Amino acid sequence: MNVFAIRYRAMNRSRKYFFYFSLICLIKFFPVQTSSAADNETDSLNLTYPALIDAIYQNQPEQHFWQEESLRNELEKQIVLLALADINDDIFYSYQALKKADQQNNWQRYERLASDLLLFYLSYTEQLPLKGRYWLFSKGIKNNIGAPSDSTIDTFFNASSDPARLEYLQSLSPRTSQYTHLYNNLLEFYLNKNASAAKFTASAKEGKQLKQKDLLLSRLQISGDISAKMKRYIESEDKKLYSPELRDIIISFQNRHGLKADGIVGKNTRYWLNLSHQERLRLMALNMLRMQFWTARLWAINKPRFVFVNIPDYTMEYWEFDEKVFESKVIVGRTDRKTPLFAAKLDSIVFNPEWRVPNSIMRKDIIPEVLANKDYLEQHQYEILTNWKTEDVIDPELIDWNWITADNFPYKLRQKPGKNNALGLYKFNTPNRYTIYLHDTPAKHLFENQTRTYSSGCIRVQKAAQFAQMLMDKSGFSYQDYERHHYQQRTNVVSLKNIIPVYTIYQTVWVDKWGATQFRKDIYNYDNLTRSKNFNKNFYSLQLEKKPTVQQVTKTIEEY
Repeated sequence: MNVFAIRYRAMNRSRKYFFYFSLICLIKFFPVQTSSAADNETDSLNLTYPALIDAIYQNQPEQHFWQEESLRNELEKQIVLLALADINDDIFYSYQALKKADQQNNWQRYERLASDLLLFYLSYTEQLPLKGRYWLFSKGIKNNIGAPSDSTIDTFFNASSDPARLEYLQSLSPRTSQYTHLYNNLLEFYLNKNASAAKFTASAKEGKQLKQKDLLLSRLQISGDISAKMKRYIESEDKKLYSPELRDIIISFQNRHGLKADGIVGKNTRYWLNLSHQERLRLMALNMLRMQFWTARLWAINKPRFVFVNIPDYTMEYWEFDEKVFESKVIVGRTDRKTPLFAAKLDSIVFNPEWRVPNSIMRKDIIPEVLANKDYLEQHQYEILTNWKTEDVIDPELIDWNWITADNFPYKLRQKPGKNNALGLYKFNTPNRYTIYLHDTPAKHLFENQTRTYSSGCIRVQKAAQFAQMLMDKSGFSYQDYERHHYQQRTNVVSLKNIIPVYTIYQTVWVDKWGATQFRKDIYNYDNLTRSKNFNKNFYSLQLEKKPTVQQVTKTIEEY
């Protein structure tokens, strides 16, 4: 039982049970709705949970839940991310109404609007572990998500004090330095909005003349890569020269967006230069919500070590006791065979693995090659088996290939171990329902490419040998043990003493170790799928700014 539940048990039981009974009855007989009847004060607020709000304030008529400034600040901080992330059709307008009540010093109206928004947010956080993948990577929050549980409602509204409420609100968002730094970057970026500018369409290279230099500088200022002062300084140089100073800025910009850092402005660099200030805000907020999802769904508390793969960054990292100790480039699934978001446990290493070819890959990729080239199987060391229960290998010469198609091939294919095996020399077992695992690859040259979506879903690791050595070392094996398994010609398996959680995540925005906001290409189109019908609204009207003082709120409520 958590600290909130223990604390609230000591409260007045009759009042609490009456509060529970009222809420349960209202939830049962009055469905969650949005109303706009002009003759009712609650309805005129256009609330999502009018019946619940009535019950809360009728049963606690003297209570002002949002009198404390720190509570208002914390609620608005978390709600505004939902509005900026643009994953729901209504939250934008609800937050706008809240800010309007704030500006008008209408604290009675603010009180009910804030409580209604909190109910939505409590329901959101309750359902996030199960529905986060749909909300944040697919369709957004399109429909009514229902009311939060009665115990969750009670935790906040029947709390013993404002500090207890604040502690509970703060517990709903991740308490990590990454989350805090990204929020601070978002707020600074929001408050330092620059004027819009036309799209930059030219190419640029150091030492060459640049006709759109002023426009390029304006785009760099919008993206936050140069200040107004730096812009004026570079403008004072040769009006059309692509200078070394400007090249250095472009290289920094390219590094921040996962591009080839060559200082040459081409197609990919222009794409990120022309991204609007508002769209950057949306992506920052959306990825903060994803951090909340990973925390709620994946990153279990007190796990001393774990591996995660950030799909759009094409990187794998191994963390131990809050410190990154290993990193490698990876190759992930093609856009038509996406690497899924999953959690698994890395429990063993397979040295010199054989590859049991999945049926889908066999029919889509391999059999068409075999039908076009009869020597394909021998060249790539494939064996034909009747099924996975037998070791009897079928001679390809005994098959009448004139009658074979990709769809009717009745056998199984297995690729022999060796350096040309599709899995390379190492397979890292991560049992999961998707049959996705990490492995080595003979196609090392692909790691030099900027975009690395080549696999059929599994994750190819560039530093597979080093990763295998490290995992064995962490499980107490010696380097001699590693070499003994590595040089065996046959397939052999090493079970790890320290089983390691593995997570695939999808973060297109985060903060690097220098505090800069990193952006990555949305390779699976998840960022765009979540947009609401409000995606073209002016999110600057949300007005992230300082809140009124406690004294102002108290005075207004007393006057009311």
